[in-house]
Formats: sequence, structure tokens, C-alpha cells
Amino acid sequence: MLQWLNDNVIWGAPMLVIYLLTGIIFTVKIRFSQFTRLNGIFSRTLLSKTKEKSDGKNLSPLQTLTSALATTLGTGNIVAVGAAVAIGGAGAVFWMLLSSFLGMATCYGENVLGMKHRVKREDGSWFGGAFHYITAAFNTPLAGKLYAILCVAASVGIGNMTQINAMSEALNVAFGIPVWIIGAFATVLLIWLIFGGIRLFGRVTEKVIPVISIIYVIGCFAVIGMNVTELPKVIGEIFTEAFNISAVSGGIFGSVMMKSMSWGFRRGVFSNEAGLGSSVMLNSATQSDDPHKQGMWAMLQVFFDTVVMCTLTALTLLVTGGDMVGTDGISNAVYAFGGIFGEYSAGFVAISITVFAITTAAGWSVYGSSSLEYLTGGKKGRNIYLTIFALATMVGATMKIEFIWQLSDLLNGLMAMPNLPAVLILSHEVTKEFFGKKEKINTLKYENKHSNNIAEIERKTG
Repeated sequence: MLQWLNDNVIWGAPMLVIYLLTGIIFTVKIRFSQFTRLNGIFSRTLLSKTKEKSDGKNLSPLQTLTSALATTLGTGNIVAVGAAVAIGGAGAVFWMLLSSFLGMATCYGENVLGMKHRVKREDGSWFGGAFHYITAAFNTPLAGKLYAILCVAASVGIGNMTQINAMSEALNVAFGIPVWIIGAFATVLLIWLIFGGIRLFGRVTEKVIPVISIIYVIGCFAVIGMNVTELPKVIGEIFTEAFNISAVSGGIFGSVMMKSMSWGFRRGVFSNEAGLGSSVMLNSATQSDDPHKQGMWAMLQVFFDTVVMCTLTALTLLVTGGDMVGTDGISNAVYAFGGIFGEYSAGFVAISITVFAITTAAGWSVYGSSSLEYLTGGKKGRNIYLTIFALATMVGATMKIEFIWQLSDLLNGLMAMPNLPAVLILSHEVTKEFFGKKEKINTLKYENKHSNNIAEIERKTG
């Protein structure tokens, strides 16, 4: 039943059209910045000469990036990509990339709205989430509460059990560790991380995520380099299979192309979460008061997660033939890395998945507890929720993976249903912020055109 719902309703043609249209609309609104001004986005965020540090109550912009990446750089980058190319073919990579570039614009829009509609707690920390602007868009708190309920449910599914299930299977295959021991280990680790709060999570991810990401990227480049002669053929297949229209009865839209598109979008969104509104909760917890600049930090999250990490995984699988091994994603990855790591490839994949899975699960606990805070109007029930969340890892470690993936796809789509219309309804606010910032930057640059104090100009212009 879940599979039918996902294939025909949740991730059928109507939802794909909404995702495409939302991404295209916001791409036009921000003047194709993710294509034409990517250099400027990097120079005003990661490469900026002025670095903002955490004020102790909120996250720094860099911590929001690493924290948001921690929640997206999960099993989606390895397991989900493996399943996507195995089931949807090489063409799924094209649609995954398209969804990510359009998703960068959507993510900019939803995080600008998140910054504009966030509220300040009594302790001075910021509290925001998609539920705030969804309430404003539909002019009823019921819409925001519905989204918050879906997010709490999704945090246990996509954010926890899916991640831990993949981690459990990978560690079991690589080292023969019983799944119940893996579940117990994950539970203890998560209890430490999630009860430490968002600031502990930010400090941990700031150190861990860059290191494990670099190691994984090096591994991918090594495999691709060893099979570089296959690369031209693979790139050709990505484009040709993306538009491979197979005739079906009555001349209906091609089933092969539809499958590639569905799996590319489904797994792209599973990985980078653009359009779900989930990353808004972390980006809104920044000390920054600049919605435009925080929107650019959010765009980087999607870029690194899908354009870089997922694409490298897909190419690694395709150049080695790893996409033909199975459909679970893990066996595909183990086969692909076998050429360089040999018998240790399973260990490399398992360790990578473990780090990504734990940080993703911890990040989603922030999403779930923030949604619960919105529902209850305070911290009521937070410890109970976090306890249930941590204990759910034992269930995730032992359940059948097919059911968990289908459930996660369902919850992803349900979260997007109120979020995408809301960002479209409030898109005028995003346009005003984008062009208002652009006008301010031009004015300040004119005023400072004879100044040599580059850091001061950057500080003023964002």
C-alpha cells in the first residue's frame, strides 16, 4: 500500500510538477543565482573575511551549515543514491542534479521566510521553523500544527529509523556485529548528543562533518580516477537515459523516463531536504539577523549535499558497475569501493554510513523537538519525545529496510505538501528581501568604492 501511494500519489506526476514549478519560480526570482553567482555565494559565506562566532545562545552561520549538512549528509548520500541508480538507472542522476539546483533556489526561499517569521525566546535564543510561515501563509495555526505533527513523525522515520537501519546493516555486513548491539550503541550515542541540545550538536558537527566528508570525497575521487576511461560513457548514459521514453499502452508518457525522474527527485529530496522546510529550524537558530545571507548559507547545504556528495557517489557506482549489483544501496557501494579498498571496502562504507547516520539522526531530533515546542508552546514533553526518539533506534536497527524507506518517502512527500504552497504564497516576501539586499549592496559598494578596508565592506554588505 505504501509503495502504491508513493509511486502514484505522493511521488507521482503532480508532485514532481509542483517541485519543478516551485524551483523554477524561485530560480527566476533570485535571477538564476545558483548558476550565475555561485562564486559570489561562496565569497560571502564560507570564504568571507569576516567570520561570525556563536554568541553562546544561538549558532554561528558556519555551525548552521555544518549542522544542516549533518542532517542531510546521511544514508541518502550513499544508500539512497545506490538504490536510485539501481532502480531508476543512470538517468536518475540527471533528475537528482536538476532537483538539487532547483532545490537551491527553493531552499533559499524557505530559509529567508524562516528568518523573517522566527521569534525570540525568553532566554534570547531564536526559534523558527516552516510552521511559522505556513501559519502566516494560510492564515490559520492549524496549517502550522499539521506540518509540525508531520515533522515529529518524520523525525522518527526519515531522521532516525531509516538512518540507523542502514547503519545497522552496513556494520553487520562489514564486521558481523549483531544488530541489537548496534542498536544499543546507537541509542547510547544518540542520548548523549540529543540531550546535549542544539549547541552541543553544532559544536560536534563543526568538527566531525568536514573531516568525514573530505575522507569520503577522496575515496570517491580515487575510485573514479581508477576507472576514468568509463567516465565519458557514463556521462553519456546519464543524459540519454534521463530522456529515455518507452512506449506504453495508448502512447502514455514514457515509463522509463518517469521512473528515472521519480527516483531522481525522490532520492534528491531525501538527501538534501529542499522543499521540505526542515532545514529552516536550524538556519533560523542562527545569531545572524540577515535573511538574505542565511539563505545563501542554506543554498550551500543543498550544493554540498547533492551536487557534490551525491553526484560523486553516483559516478563511483556507475563507473565500476556497482549500480548492477543489487538494489539495497549498501551492496552497490561496497562493490564500487572494492576496487580500491579491496576486502576493507565494506568497512569503509560502514564507517562512513555510521558517522553520517548518527549525525543525521541527532539533527532530526532537533527538528522533532522544535516541532513539538511549537505544538505545546514550550519545552513540555521534550524529554519524553527525546527518550522515545532514542529508543526508536533499537526498532530501526532490526526492522525490514523496504518498509522504512517507503514510510520515509511517504512522510517526506506529506511534509512538502503544505510547505511548497506556503513558500509560493509568500514568495513576494522573498523577492522583496532579495532585491532589497541587492540595492543595499550596490549603494554601500558605491559609498566605499575608494576604501581599502575590504573586511569592513563585507561586514556592511553581507
